[in-house]
Amino acid sequence: MKQAQSVEIAYLMNGGVISVRRLSQRGEWKAALQTFAVGAALAAAAALLVGVGLVAAHRVVYAPGYLFLWLAVGGLTSALAGKRAAARARAYGIGADIDDDAFSAVPLPLVRRTRDGYRIRIAPGFVGRLFDGRAPLAVESFVRDKSFAELPLPPGGRAELQLGAATFVVTSAPDRGQPPPLPEGVIRRLARRAQLPLVLTGLASLVCATQAGAHISEVDMRSAIPAHATPWEIEKMLRAEAQTQARGLHQCFDVLPISCQRSGYVGVGLSLSKQGEIRSQWIARSTYGADCPVDRCMSDVVSTWFFEPLPESMKVILPVQVLRTDRPLPFGPARAAADFERSSGRTAQKNPRTGID
Repeated sequence: MKQAQSVEIAYLMNGGVISVRRLSQRGEWKAALQTFAVGAALAAAAALLVGVGLVAAHRVVYAPGYLFLWLAVGGLTSALAGKRAAARARAYGIGADIDDDAFSAVPLPLVRRTRDGYRIRIAPGFVGRLFDGRAPLAVESFVRDKSFAELPLPPGGRAELQLGAATFVVTSAPDRGQPPPLPEGVIRRLARRAQLPLVLTGLASLVCATQAGAHISEVDMRSAIPAHATPWEIEKMLRAEAQTQARGLHQCFDVLPISCQRSGYVGVGLSLSKQGEIRSQWIARSTYGADCPVDRCMSDVVSTWFFEPLPESMKVILPVQVLRTDRPLPFGPARAAADFERSSGRTAQKNPRTGID
């Protein structure tokens, strides 16, 4: 069975040791698992934070979909971060990036593991020797006519590479120690780079949330009409409810000529049960003459209305203003009100907006 290898790279500057790093396959797995765990913890914390915010704002989302979305996005981002961490732990990079192991004007992965084992990549400017059990090989001879070259590092091999004032000593040996950690801060930076999808997921959760429904209490179920209200007070409350629902009356004019497209008043007769249900309804009077036959249609619309429960069943005629503003009106609301007053024989002042005395 082929024994696992590890590679140790010592970075020296003018003869002084700056840093030492070891590469191994077990170290790659460790880095991937650590980064995946950090990414998953961040995703869980973000999902919990968004969930608490939604509860505090009295918003709700579909729980299975919410959990599936966060598990999917959190798992994918964590797996991506872990993959990047494994790739980072697989190579020793030099260059000017913050994640590089050593500074160099020539950015490249100096040492990396492949399926065939560890390899050293060199570019023009490198000088040094590669020791593999035979006579030392001058590495500069391999890049004389190339932009870069890759040299295999056999088990037990050693290389001394120099680039300007920097010296790299690469040593291969059997892997018997603990998995080496990544350089400080690399896992944190890799996990942070994968957080943009989590932010977008949080925004999507906020956009898709709906207002939480309030619990219906006994107080909410009580009628808005007090049990001790007088008949006149009950009639005024019924007028207000009828006027609110009167917006649907305008549909009766859609098939009529333009001369009928005017605001007016109708007297709606209602027989109401104690529960506020309409037993029968009729149009007692209106400002629309025989040339505007809307009584039957209006009666059908009125049958869809509903009212608050009453102290007792009653019959009542409610004056309701009909507003028709989708088309130009040949007659104004003042004339319609006057026509209604004449037809009903009443002289009381009415609010032109609500039709209430």
